[in-house]
Amino acid sequence: MRLVAIACIGLAVYLQFPLSRQRLSLPTLVTHFINPKSKTKQTEPRLASNSEIIRSLEMIRLGMSAGMTVADALEFAMKRSPRTAALEIEYGLNQFRVGFPLERGLEDMAVMNHGWRSISDTLINSINSGSSVVDQLSDVEYVLQSSIDTEKLKQIKSVAVKSVLPLGLCFLPAFILLAIVPIVAGFISGISK
Repeated sequence: MRLVAIACIGLAVYLQFPLSRQRLSLPTLVTHFINPKSKTKQTEPRLASNSEIIRSLEMIRLGMSAGMTVADALEFAMKRSPRTAALEIEYGLNQFRVGFPLERGLEDMAVMNHGWRSISDTLINSINSGSSVVDQLSDVEYVLQSSIDTEKLKQIKSVAVKSVLPLGLCFLPAFILLAIVPIVAGFISGISK
């Protein structure tokens, strides 16, 4: 009975504080079990997250407010952005470097990662109209930051729901096995004597 209670508590702790769980593909699992010392790791190209895009947007806005052109501001941001965002900016700039319009590179960035959509639309409007877009980029940054904050709030709210699962599945049965059952058993044995 104590072993079951300990197992329940152990399961509850594992559910409450999970270890890092890697998602492994079937070929990686097979390779790992055939040769456990092999360090094969399948890497998929990762898109820039919204927070990385915001950091890049801050650099683009800084460059634009300093009087740089859109291409120069993108180059400036590429050198100072997180790696994944820098690679996506570089992808758009490479098209410009080989002779395509910068609008095409910005549009391809937005197609590749939808987080760039509002930024690329604002920069394309700036290129086409020739106007300064520092204020519009500030508005885009505010909207993107608000969406990140909303996602974080949703995650925080879901933690409250998820934290009830270990309590209901493990702690309560363990409490019943360790506390309630011995009391009831003692009470029944006391009555039967």
